Amino acid sequence: MKAIIITVAFSFLFACNAQSQGCVAIRNLAGFGQFAQLGYGQSNDKWMLDINNRYFKAWKFLQGKTNISPSSHSEDIDLYEYTMNIGLSRVLNNGWALGLDMPISANKISSIADNASGERHSVHAYGLGDIRFTVYKWLLKTNVVRKGNIQVGLGLKFPTGNYHTEDYFYSNPNDKSFKELAPVNVAAQLGDGGLGITTELNAFYIFSRKVSVYGNFFYLISPKDQNGVASWPPGVLPPDAKALFHAATYDVNSVPDNYTLRGGANFTFNNLVATAGLRYEGAPAHDLIGQNDGLRRVGHIFSVEPGVQYKFKKSFLYSFVTIPVDRATIETVPDERMAAITGTNSISPGHFANSIIYLGYAFTF
Repeated sequence: MKAIIITVAFSFLFACNAQSQGCVAIRNLAGFGQFAQLGYGQSNDKWMLDINNRYFKAWKFLQGKTNISPSSHSEDIDLYEYTMNIGLSRVLNNGWALGLDMPISANKISSIADNASGERHSVHAYGLGDIRFTVYKWLLKTNVVRKGNIQVGLGLKFPTGNYHTEDYFYSNPNDKSFKELAPVNVAAQLGDGGLGITTELNAFYIFSRKVSVYGNFFYLISPKDQNGVASWPPGVLPPDAKALFHAATYDVNSVPDNYTLRGGANFTFNNLVATAGLRYEGAPAHDLIGQNDGLRRVGHIFSVEPGVQYKFKKSFLYSFVTIPVDRATIETVPDERMAAITGTNSISPGHFANSIIYLGYAFTF
């Protein structure tokens, strides 16, 4: 039973990430569920270091559920994101634990649409993202072996990531060599610029030595309304469109809430663990606290999430793939304002990835 509990504990850790696909939801949010159960009180180790790597490419453009991607791939807006999250956890007494997550990202957007020159160019963002610190507590006692337990977590997401990263845009159609610095798209920014409150609920139950189930819920509360960063690159909007977008508050980036709900089963075969999971994630149009102004690429994504893990004596190697089966953007408050001004209903579009690949390694000490 002890070995099964250790397996389930680690499977939680590696399966839980709140990093959404494409430009829907907040970019580069450090993974949740980074709590080190460390053998569920059966191990002498108190620390765990988890290095998780995530990569995806997003090019599909949806408005609601309608695919509005350009017919020619040469006209696509291609988003590439790589994030390495370094998670450090410390187990305390009586079921308490601490978690620290530090994401480092390298993002790139290649497009014609963002450059008024009419030629394809790329912008980049590289550096530290928004750091998270979380306090966890098991609701049932951890000094005895249990088949199941529930854990709650409360933490802070700090605005350590550069939310106004700039790069060069080619903004003059008459002088294609002319370029000027401006903020990159919100999808590539390293942070959102707001102090957030994170809430978590994690649970597991062990049926047998080979089968167990898990569930995770994460919600990021973002009280801040807008972060003051311009949403659009220079030269792409005519003056009348600028005035219209300003009236609807499309011209400044928003700081939305973010959520993830997961559940699935683990199947253990000696040192190998296969995971079959489902995942629902996204960002809402209305935050729990604060206003809802500004450009926000929000919506929901429902995915399947298969994974595999291989355990060593005091460490794990793991890989997961998140594959969406249903996704859509939703109407925002600025969308409602725009509809009131123009008389035409519209839903802000957003990019979505076809899959996300996770690869990582964690060890206890």
